[in-house]
Amino acid sequence: MKIYFTLLFIVISHLVTGQITIQKLFELNDQIIKKHPENYQIAIQEFNKLPVDSMDARTKSLFYQFQSTYHSFIGNYDSSRFYWDQQYVHALKNDEIKYDSTFYKQHNFVDAKKFILKRAKNEKVVMINEAHNIPYHRVFVSQLLNGFRELGFKYLAIEDLADQNINTTRIVTDTIGYYSHDPLFAEMIREALRQNFVLIKYEARNTNSNRMRDSLQAVNLAKLLETDPQAKLLVYAGYDHVHENTRTSWKKMAQFFKEMTNIDPLTISQTRHIERYHTQFETDEFLTVNKFVSFSVPVIALKDHTVWHDDFVDISLFYPRYLTPNNRPKYLSMNSTTKALPLDTYGQKGLFVQAYYACEKRGHRIPADQLFIKTTKEFLYLRPGNYILEFKNTNDQIVNTKRVSVRK
Repeated sequence: MKIYFTLLFIVISHLVTGQITIQKLFELNDQIIKKHPENYQIAIQEFNKLPVDSMDARTKSLFYQFQSTYHSFIGNYDSSRFYWDQQYVHALKNDEIKYDSTFYKQHNFVDAKKFILKRAKNEKVVMINEAHNIPYHRVFVSQLLNGFRELGFKYLAIEDLADQNINTTRIVTDTIGYYSHDPLFAEMIREALRQNFVLIKYEARNTNSNRMRDSLQAVNLAKLLETDPQAKLLVYAGYDHVHENTRTSWKKMAQFFKEMTNIDPLTISQTRHIERYHTQFETDEFLTVNKFVSFSVPVIALKDHTVWHDDFVDISLFYPRYLTPNNRPKYLSMNSTTKALPLDTYGQKGLFVQAYYACEKRGHRIPADQLFIKTTKEFLYLRPGNYILEFKNTNDQIVNTKRVSVRK
């Protein structure tokens, strides 16, 4: 499977002995995925061995994206943020943190979930994006799915989806996508199946042109609506693909889609107003909202009933600060569909725990939750059901297993 990251343009460099290139990074990643299913530790271990100093700027950027993604998969969210920001640390300035009190005073801040579902009532196509290293974007979309289904949305098109047979198998495995290796992404897909969405694969393949990729994505979505003209469609994409315009020659998927279909999608961005490892990279609006507004769920800003938004989208979300040292993120405990399962951590500090659905066969499973045991009081967050807990050492060897049930 070819993995697309957010590099504006990737030129596959010539192989040079001893030099780490973009091509070598992709090859290493592909080997890890194919040879080590269910092993979430080895990717980080192998990437840690690479000599970063031997990489050119574009290769370093991809390296940091891989590291950020894999750390997000295993719940090392602070490390994930660190590696993501390493791409831009050369531009870091010791500027004074700025707060825009006028922005705060001129806007009301309302629950994003309620507002979006109300706004989407009369929409035919809704597009929402994610940052590929931010799992709580998937948590938020999971919480929207029931509401969208009740509004009559039938299809959920997922950029990462590689195997549309999931609509028949109803089983989420590590072969259906790349970012869906993240437990929270997998849980979002499972929730979509529970809500009886038809999942749609729409990614463009075999192109190294960003503009061509976006145009082919739009073509695939337009074809879907040609075959089912009355359908309502929810699209889950990465980053700027939901932009309805651009300042460059790189036209995005949503803009192509709008021109092809004459349908103006409701576009929603989750990716700008989020916490970063370096506060200097956070937007002034994010800093302001988190300083002056008390909130624990995503919000949007309204001025005279008009939505404030970033360029090229209709709605922009503001997220609270979720991460605190030595604690799992608050959004895990706020999910109404999951229960906190306390772990017996005695004598098991440092082990990696994965909670798999008991009904799934070993080999290509994606856990419902996973963590490293770091303290004497740890919790897994799981939906009601039966699970197998696997406790693994740093070599990914199972040293203990336990069957547990989570009651409603």
